[in-house]
Amino acid sequence: MLVISRKAGEKLRVGDSVTFTILSVSGDKVAVGIDAPREIAILRGELVETIESNRESSAQSLRAESMRGLAALIKEQKS
Repeated sequence: MLVISRKAGEKLRVGDSVTFTILSVSGDKVAVGIDAPREIAILRGELVETIESNRESSAQSLRAESMRGLAALIKEQKS
């Protein structure tokens, strides 16, 4: 991880098309402006974690449902 200190008003550029601007620093909060093309998704870290957790839960549910269906099919074929 790259760690960079910036003051309010200073900018940081990522690639050719994304610019972060430090808008203000107040105590333990930092306001950051992000200038990026619309096609680049910008999500808060906690939102990404929630999405990933939901995907994992959905995948586990789907696998469990598939296994129940397979077990029922095998049981049906044995009868």
